[in-house]
Amino acid sequence: DWLVLSQVTPFATVMQKHPGWLGVIQTYIMDGFGCIYFNRKESKDREKVALRIKDYVKNDGKFPLLIFPEGTCVNNRYSTMFKKGAFELDCAVCPIAIKYNKIFVDAFWSSRQQSFTMHLWELMTSWAVVADVYFLEPQYKQVGETSIEFASRVQKMIAKKARLKVVPWNGMLKYLSPSPKLCEQKRELFGSALKARL
Repeated sequence: DWLVLSQVTPFATVMQKHPGWLGVIQTYIMDGFGCIYFNRKESKDREKVALRIKDYVKNDGKFPLLIFPEGTCVNNRYSTMFKKGAFELDCAVCPIAIKYNKIFVDAFWSSRQQSFTMHLWELMTSWAVVADVYFLEPQYKQVGETSIEFASRVQKMIAKKARLKVVPWNGMLKYLSPSPKLCEQKRELFGSALKARL
């Protein structure tokens, strides 16, 4: 998404810090844009990043700050819950809706199925990456609106424009598997309900 949007204007962004060759690119190229990095494995990193984002916004960083409020890659069909942090900054939020066309390649990256290197190779060797990009009107937190309500309002705007279905779960659920105990409880509940109807 960052590469697609950077065709319009340079952006700083908030992203996971990566090791290897991608980490080298982050250090030597993306640092020049003022990007803010985080590490999901560091429990206290969230607070540090929130302070760095607020400082960047307050001091008018040299490039617009691009924040992906879902916090993870999604499959271009659903819009998962937005994290509220980006909506607590007391500044304009400029929503951007991106809808990829799978005519040549599926731009969705599932880290469970392929490495980022292989995903990037697939994108770069396809005929084209086709996307509709919509820059929506800047939004401001309304009087009496909570950060969660503001995030939800912006999410619905983006989903409507990009023709995505809004779902009430966190995008990070794709990394989790339900426990066997929970699955068994749900099966028993479903079985009991089915028996009651018969």
